[in-house]
Amino acid sequence: MRLIEDVLALDHVHWETVMSVGDEEFYTTPTGPYPNHKLRISVDPAYGYAAINYVDHEDGTMPVASTISTSSLAPPELHLIFSGQTGAVFPSICAISIVDARHALTEWIETRVRPKCVEWQAYDEY
Repeated sequence: MRLIEDVLALDHVHWETVMSVGDEEFYTTPTGPYPNHKLRISVDPAYGYAAINYVDHEDGTMPVASTISTSSLAPPELHLIFSGQTGAVFPSICAISIVDARHALTEWIETRVRPKCVEWQAYDEY
């Protein structure tokens, strides 16, 4: 899918990519709608790593989660942007391979729920 390939090829130096899927907003404020099923991704194509954060306001167990690496190899020192607005970065434990990120994005677009093909940890400390 072209959208996925474009996102994964983008070197997220200053800003993350935020994507939303759904037929209606979760709630609205004066500044605009808040989507449910929001996916935030940052990619470093040169190193072959990405990190993903997922929000599902209706998930009572883990409404905010980030990917967690299952690799026994420590990723290189990465600067994967969580929020370009605040300068927050993903912890290095959140780094997964671009291959795994591709599978996760594909699954998310097809199912509209948090992908099961990667591991997640509850994380809202940004």
